[in-house]
Order: sequence, then C-alpha cells, then structure tokens
Amino acid sequence: MEHYRLEFSEAQQWLRMDNYSHPANTNGFITVKEKCTDTECHIFEAFLTRSDGKLLGDSKIKYRNVDVLEAVQELHTFLNTLSEYNLTISPK
Repeated sequence: MEHYRLEFSEAQQWLRMDNYSHPANTNGFITVKEKCTDTECHIFEAFLTRSDGKLLGDSKIKYRNVDVLEAVQELHTFLNTLSEYNLTISPK
C-alpha cells in the first residue's frame, strides 16, 4: 500500500496527493496529513466538499487553509466515532 502526503493550496483550491517527490510546504501548498493512503485522501476530499458536493475546482466555495485543517480534525473525530460503533468506510 502506497502512502502520500496530502497537501492543499489555498490559492489554487487544490488537494495534492504527493508521493514525497516534492519538498513539503512549498509552492503555496501546506501539509494537511502525512502517510495518507489514496482511499483516505479520497475520503477526505469527499468530506471536505460535503457542503456542495462539487470537486474543489468546480466549487463556488473558496476554502481557506484553516478550513481544510479544521476539516481534517473533524474527519478524524468522525472516523473515530464510526470505529466506536464498529463501522468503517471502504471503497466499492
């Protein structure tokens, strides 16, 4: 299983799954989560875009770095709560 560094650019409104080929926190990107699987990255993007259901590039919502970092914490809490109920999210 490959792991990525999930990064976000506020200016570009873009999430990037970096395979550690770029230096962290460069070119306007901030690190959102380390050692993230591709499934976790996609779950996070779906969670982040839950307000309007549109991909970041198509959304009229302009996410700030602080919004994305808060969403990471909210998702972490949500997934922990699912785990307490013996529930998980998995790909189809």
